[in-house]
Amino acid sequence: MKNAHLRFGWLTYVKTTEKAVTNIRLRLDRFIGEVLPDPPRQAKAHLISVIGGDTQIAAVSAAISMGERFMVEGPGVPPIRVCLERNPQCYKGALQLPGRKKPLRHLIGVSEEFAASGTLAGTDRTLLADSGASFVWSSLAQIHGIPGIPDWAEWFLRQLEKRKAVVPMLGLGCNPVLVKGNKEQFLSWLGDGLWGGDIRFPEYSGSIHWPSLELKQIVLPAES
Repeated sequence: MKNAHLRFGWLTYVKTTEKAVTNIRLRLDRFIGEVLPDPPRQAKAHLISVIGGDTQIAAVSAAISMGERFMVEGPGVPPIRVCLERNPQCYKGALQLPGRKKPLRHLIGVSEEFAASGTLAGTDRTLLADSGASFVWSSLAQIHGIPGIPDWAEWFLRQLEKRKAVVPMLGLGCNPVLVKGNKEQFLSWLGDGLWGGDIRFPEYSGSIHWPSLELKQIVLPAES
């Protein structure tokens, strides 16, 4: 954590009224965004995580609820205008640092789609915070109720890539992807794989134990 600030980006919020100009710049530690084809150089934000003071965080929280746009940038994320669009969810917390009298404020903003992506089994779009084979396969299997075993993870990710059904997204502090497809399509691929011998059912019967994934395995570690 010694040089954790090196992986942080920036979120800038500027609002001009007849009486004043508001210009807020906050440290951005996590971001997930989906680049929009039109208008250019804009993205739909799915997750924003920022750190700052009381007044700054309150202003950005209000701006999120009003559908305002921000400028974000950071390692691997070129400057781009973003918006969480309608019905976002905000979560606030405090970070008490040694030697600091007042705690830092932490704000996480999540888009309506990303907040519901873990429960909408009938969707053709699934937003995931990590691109690893095990995380992608286990997430889709759980969300869509697909039968399978952990050993199929690498094969399933190759099927997604072969069919161009997995799309990298903008990410800061994580490697997010958008998976396109529904349960019927995924089951069809699995059926073809089983009939072709590319994947196999386990030789034993009984419960399938999926490995647990911790948050530190999904978010990128701080620079040391």
